[in-house]
Amino acid sequence: MRLLASFFCAFFLLTASAAPEVLAAQNKRPASVKKVNTTKTAKAPAKKTASAKKASKGKKNVAAARKTTKKVSSSASRKFASSKHYAKKRKTYARRHVRGPSYAQLMGLRGSSDPLALSTTAVLAYDMENDQILYEKNADTSLPIASITKLMTALVIVESGVDLDQKFAVTTEDFVKSSARSKLRKGMVLSRKQALHLALMSSDNRAAHFLARTFPGGKAKFISEMNAKAVLLAMDDSVFYDSIGLNNGNKCSALDLSHLIAAAAEHDVIRDLSTTPEASFSVGKRYVVSRTTNSFVANDNWDIELQKTGLTTAAGYCMVMQTNISGRPVAMIFLDAPNKAARNHDIQKLHDWLTNGKMLETASLN
Repeated sequence: MRLLASFFCAFFLLTASAAPEVLAAQNKRPASVKKVNTTKTAKAPAKKTASAKKASKGKKNVAAARKTTKKVSSSASRKFASSKHYAKKRKTYARRHVRGPSYAQLMGLRGSSDPLALSTTAVLAYDMENDQILYEKNADTSLPIASITKLMTALVIVESGVDLDQKFAVTTEDFVKSSARSKLRKGMVLSRKQALHLALMSSDNRAAHFLARTFPGGKAKFISEMNAKAVLLAMDDSVFYDSIGLNNGNKCSALDLSHLIAAAAEHDVIRDLSTTPEASFSVGKRYVVSRTTNSFVANDNWDIELQKTGLTTAAGYCMVMQTNISGRPVAMIFLDAPNKAARNHDIQKLHDWLTNGKMLETASLN
């Protein structure tokens, strides 16, 4: 009994001594866990901040990359757009120069035969000294004359007595619808003589409109004067609707144009300004350089005293001139050639024919 009682006493003492350690251990676990959790929670923001910095840096790099890409793409787009613009411009320019049938073609006159087999529809060589036709082909047929109109414009300006040195500003009203280029810009101030020079030498459409617009009484009065001049010169098959030649209603026969050439050739200013190979103009703060549209002007084998070229779809390729052949003034008129090369070939061919002893012969299709 005593032995059993001693055993229980010893067991009770051991249990009582162990309890504080167990409780301490139990109390330490939450503290330990709590400490671990606290440590992890404290370190997490630090890691997140580093990640955030890294992410932020990454975002900046991505943004910079996107910006660079956008810049490159934008530049490439501009270049592509620019190339598309010029390609479109080239196509537009090409479309403008696709020639449809001319007025003479629609009349069935293009390709008609003649002794020299010229491809130009209407031709006339006229001895102005002896009042004699040297060569003709459809010379009495009224056809569109394109910018040869500007020769009548010049005649009206010169014979009207207006001050050729009077200056005016170019306006947008002078910007007529045309595929032909002009050196004149809005606000440029030039004299009538300078405009006349550009109209005759380089066939500048804005210059021709400028002359009619600044005429006393305006454009309507100017067109009226053009038609009155045609009547005065016995140009019975001629009519004018503008000072430029863009209106296809402007028509003359080759015979009528020989009268216009004779009248215009009486004025030194028209002869000089129409036969200048190249000229430069001081227009306000700008400097304009312009050249002739007639390649024969600079040809040493030709002695040209007056000239004018013309071109529209309705009129075809045209040219009129007064040139000296064998010492005599001859008016040469070419209306409705199929192209520039054909026109120039016909001009040279007729010139050579006249030069080679044919001055007193008359060739016609009678």
